[in-house]
Amino acid sequence: MQMNRMIFVMEIKNKILMGLLPFLVVSLLILAGCGFVKEKDPTLAVIGGTKITVKDFQKRISNLPERYRIAVMKRKKEYLQELINDTLLYQEAIRQGVGKEEEVIEVIEEAKKKILTAKLLKDKVDDKIVISETDMKEYYDVNSYRYMTPEILRASHILSLNRDDAEAIKLELENGADFADMAKAKSVDPTAQRAGDIGYFPRGQLMPEFENACAVLEIGEVSDIVKTKLGYHIIKLTGRKEPEMRPMEQVQKDILSRLKTVKRQKMFNELLSDLRNGTDIKINEEEFVKGEFLATKSE
Repeated sequence: MQMNRMIFVMEIKNKILMGLLPFLVVSLLILAGCGFVKEKDPTLAVIGGTKITVKDFQKRISNLPERYRIAVMKRKKEYLQELINDTLLYQEAIRQGVGKEEEVIEVIEEAKKKILTAKLLKDKVDDKIVISETDMKEYYDVNSYRYMTPEILRASHILSLNRDDAEAIKLELENGADFADMAKAKSVDPTAQRAGDIGYFPRGQLMPEFENACAVLEIGEVSDIVKTKLGYHIIKLTGRKEPEMRPMEQVQKDILSRLKTVKRQKMFNELLSDLRNGTDIKINEEEFVKGEFLATKSE
């Protein structure tokens, strides 16, 4: 029986983490709705004495994430019915005394801790983060390597399935044959219809043997025979775009996110350090080392 109870508690906790917490908050607001009714605030619904007013309804919609808010605005009547259902279920839970059960009290206390802690961190950390244009420019300059576009190459190739054919094609090219014409006539790759043109590609997109051969070529230069799992290639480098810095305007969101993360962590650590320094904390090392409290009993 004890084990079943423990499992029940864990299941409820998991539900909170997966989405029960917002429901609890909404339900508490609904129950308290009567106390917040102001004059000239029309009532949309009364459920067993609990009122949902126009302002209550509008506030709940405005607190939704934008993607949900747009959907709800198109189906307001259905959303009101959902709030009524939530209220009915909450009222019945109160009548049944669910809130007095030990497992539920424990879960509510845990939810309360999370809500208050989240509000504290919002007030003391998140709302106090300030990122200036100077901060962003300095980060951009110091971390320029993050915002470099990769080298991009362009190549054409002639693919043969055996080395003898590749060597014959290579000899014809050395004797003055046109690369594009040879690609159209001799290549077994689908790119033959484009005179062997692969187009532009960044490093890491094609097979390493192929890319390594391209990397050492000058524009217009033709490679030796290159073997890959597809066969035997003769490659001509036709273009190269050197790495360059992306404009700061294109990477502002990334810079802002990174700086906020760093500042958030710094301010969080400072807050926690102040709290630790200002609080008498004692740990029973002897009991902790024994670790008996970690043992589990099975029935």
